[in-house]
Amino acid sequence: MASLVAKKKGHKLYYYLVESARVGGQPRITRQQYLGTAEKIAALVQQNASPTPAEVRTYEFGLVAALWRAAEQSGMFALLESLWPTPRSGPSLAHYLLLAAIHRICAPGPKTDVAEWYHGTVLEQLWGIPAARFSSQAFWDAFDLVHLDPIGSAPSDADDLERAQSKLLALWKGKQLVSERLLSYDTTNFYTYIASTNQRNTIAQRGHNKQGRHNLRQVGLSYILDGVHGLSLCHHVYPGNDADPTEFCSAMPRLMRLLDENEIPRDSVTVVFDKGTAALDNTIALEEMAVGWISALPWTQVPKQFRETPLDKLVPLSSRHPGVQAIAERIDVHGKERLCVLKYSASFLSEQLHSLTTSLAKVTQSLRRLSQDLAKPSCRLTEAQVQTKIDRWLAPQFLGELIRYSLRSDGSRLQLQYDVDTAGFHELLTRRLGRTVLVTNRVGWSPEQVVAAYAAQQHVERVFRGLKDGQCVWRQLELRDRDN
Repeated sequence: MASLVAKKKGHKLYYYLVESARVGGQPRITRQQYLGTAEKIAALVQQNASPTPAEVRTYEFGLVAALWRAAEQSGMFALLESLWPTPRSGPSLAHYLLLAAIHRICAPGPKTDVAEWYHGTVLEQLWGIPAARFSSQAFWDAFDLVHLDPIGSAPSDADDLERAQSKLLALWKGKQLVSERLLSYDTTNFYTYIASTNQRNTIAQRGHNKQGRHNLRQVGLSYILDGVHGLSLCHHVYPGNDADPTEFCSAMPRLMRLLDENEIPRDSVTVVFDKGTAALDNTIALEEMAVGWISALPWTQVPKQFRETPLDKLVPLSSRHPGVQAIAERIDVHGKERLCVLKYSASFLSEQLHSLTTSLAKVTQSLRRLSQDLAKPSCRLTEAQVQTKIDRWLAPQFLGELIRYSLRSDGSRLQLQYDVDTAGFHELLTRRLGRTVLVTNRVGWSPEQVVAAYAAQQHVERVFRGLKDGQCVWRQLELRDRDN
């Protein structure tokens, strides 16, 4: 092993590179090379060192490069380029569409930020397109080239997005990236800051907003993805004042058209959706379309004897579903015999219990403060005002069943008394929490098959959570009127 040794001669230190080994059992220096003084060694190091860089630039490349690679390997980018004429120079419409999607995933924000962000990524090196070509106005000009059918009309080949979705499904089917068994469907909405006086935009309307922003205009989105591989297969943007069951009637014909165009047998497909869409008209429509379906069933529509089956009657599922028990029974639902599955999940129970106890603590504190305020001589609240407050606090699920209160007047002031129904809490814990009832027309399936298929609904919910993370583009940009 080589080492550096200093030897003092006179008043100076001189350095040697020496190698040692054992000779006759004793350590001896076997090789020695003179290096010189410390100043000489420093000069040699400086002469052989690499030059100091004049400028350093960093690029974002991990997720950006992976998304670009996926778009290439899946064939999506090449297909998008084939749908619109290639420009003489500069980016194609496919570049704008893909860059908007990648930017939305990596750094959500308005189109005014895209050029600067793009300049700091590896895409500028890979595409060879200057960042100045991706200005906000350039995006609007490019998106104006995308032809969309009027809102509310039936899907047609003239709609560029419908055509793109159909061709992508065919492409991914050919690459065996799409299963023919399970499709998950769900809807959500995005609130916007579009002014009420803006009549040019007809798609943003007021409705029940799932984030509680009922005072703002919103846009609805229905979404269908492959429940096995998680690929997005179909989406539809619709007016924000359309109810979920109404949108379902529009989304399903679009899906059937995609299946028929790509020769996917309808009877091989099972559509999974939540209980908000499980209306009688929709289940009848699915029967006429000859597809399978699975949905959660509203609690009140399930026979009490079945939904309150004791836990010891339920059968634990395999290790793929830890903490889950289920039992199946054929029950008449909407006038036809369906397979109903009662599912009990220990993790779902804990989530509901945590939410319920937190809400109980907040409501009881609010009721205590209200009772104290009513006892003050200066209180001017009327009985109607107090009742409105209490109704609002007890509106969340289960609270109205657990809180018992009395509001009476002694002539001069109101008196409020309240309590928690412990017997009702025990009843809720043993017969309601952690339970979900699923219904399907696949009457030959096992309980585990139904539970596993319904779990695919979580893929869509994760997509929606991702879309609403950060500063959502839907909220920052005023949407153009699709009719213009």
